[in-house]
Amino acid sequence: MKNKIKVLVTGGAGYVGSATVRHLLAKNYEVYVIDNLMQGGEGASSFIGYPGYYFIKGDINDEKLLSELTKKVDYVVHLAAIVGEGACKKDPDLTKKTNIEATKKIINLSSENNIKRIIFFSTCSSYGVQDINVMATENSPLNPVSLYAESKIFMEEYLSKNYDSNLSYTILRPSTVHGISPRMRFDLIVNHFCKDAIANNELEIFGGELWRPLMWVGEVGRVVDAIFSAELGLIKNQVFNLGNTNANKKKKEVAEIIKEKFLPEIKLKYTGKDEDLRSYRVDFSKLETTLNFKLEKSLEDAIKELIFSLKNKIYSDPNNSKYKN
Repeated sequence: MKNKIKVLVTGGAGYVGSATVRHLLAKNYEVYVIDNLMQGGEGASSFIGYPGYYFIKGDINDEKLLSELTKKVDYVVHLAAIVGEGACKKDPDLTKKTNIEATKKIINLSSENNIKRIIFFSTCSSYGVQDINVMATENSPLNPVSLYAESKIFMEEYLSKNYDSNLSYTILRPSTVHGISPRMRFDLIVNHFCKDAIANNELEIFGGELWRPLMWVGEVGRVVDAIFSAELGLIKNQVFNLGNTNANKKKKEVAEIIKEKFLPEIKLKYTGKDEDLRSYRVDFSKLETTLNFKLEKSLEDAIKELIFSLKNKIYSDPNNSKYKN
């Protein structure tokens, strides 16, 4: 019997991390998760008892622990971070410690301990405010408007300059994610639009003309598996925008889909500017062509699942702070 591939997922109890772990377990990987549970334990407790799942409560700044873990596994998926502009703004020192200093440790230890492949999650937020008539490719100028994006760009550059030639790194800049995850969030655009529409029978949209690339959270595990399964020459030391080109949407388009297809009784209210001025359309053709990667779940299908969950009160209080970063 073929040995299972062993993968370390940092931040594997988070919103994206727990959805990624779910997919990797389904694909028969042996998954080690390190997470400090600062966002709660639901994303970890969902899998305890699964064959091939190993949870370690710990901090990615713990060099000794990281060294032990990177000696046990073949591949690393680095997701652990202080995520989002609001969370990073609240504690810039913790952001730098986590997103920069701890990430350096993971990269360095991966090299030292002969990790074969590492995937680093950056962000499409790096494109910031762009000319929306131009699609941002992996070679477009980066224009970060937040500490979060700045920290990710810094580590992209560090990784490209400080890797061992035996280590294959792949940098992903993912779209804005949405949908159901073991560790749920309702502070992301599609999720909070669905939550607010049901709670208030009204949806207030700030900056309706602003563009976002959107993607179901479950796609992340799929692309991780695709990268780990790909021929080395296709993915080694490459940067990919993660998503599909036809999934760029204006914020008002998301609101209109919710109303027209699911909640026709709600009122849409367009008001003022959004404090978050990011607006960018992203070209995902490199990933689409290289790995033949197409999004599995449509925006409409993900919205349908969100509305089903909210209407059936699967989340007793979706406004609870535990559902926010």
